[in-house]
Amino acid sequence: MSKKILYIHGFNSAGGGHKAQELQKMFPDWQVLSPTFNYKDPAGVQKKLDSLVRTQRVNAVMGTSLGGFFAIYCAKKHNLPAMIINPTIRPSETLANHLGKQKNYVTKEEYQFTATDLAKFADFERKVFDKIPCDDTLLHFALSTDDELLGDHHYLEEKFPKCQDFNYFDQQGHRFAGVKILKPIIERTISTKG
Repeated sequence: MSKKILYIHGFNSAGGGHKAQELQKMFPDWQVLSPTFNYKDPAGVQKKLDSLVRTQRVNAVMGTSLGGFFAIYCAKKHNLPAMIINPTIRPSETLANHLGKQKNYVTKEEYQFTATDLAKFADFERKVFDKIPCDDTLLHFALSTDDELLGDHHYLEEKFPKCQDFNYFDQQGHRFAGVKILKPIIERTISTKG
């Protein structure tokens, strides 16, 4: 039976994007699930993730930026190994820089990201995300030292002290275009027992 990995895209991206396509090329025997999420509704994202993990019998999750936040959620809630690239772990703070008119990089859709949308993330963090304990040993990080949006990510080592898989990369920026260099880390992630 082939393994299933759920890839969670970042803010202003969509399912089936570059990283999901690269994953499928790197691991042709795996099934890569890459749906599009509506990040104006974090509770809806939670429900969709919970349903996918249960119904698709996902073996591991992977996410970038805001998708990394939700990959950590899946690791916590469903005891799944997670490969996390340049995550935000406080969207209610980092997304404050994105209030107003937005454009999705993949679909080209334009929309408004409002203070009400931001407040939904604060609510989700407080009522859901922060209340679920985390097994840090399930987490595997790929972090850019030159992330222009979130910094160098070294604070994550204090946030997840039992994690043994922090990997730092230069010249990748926030979007981390060089997905192919992550193949060994992804292989470690998918083989972690959840």
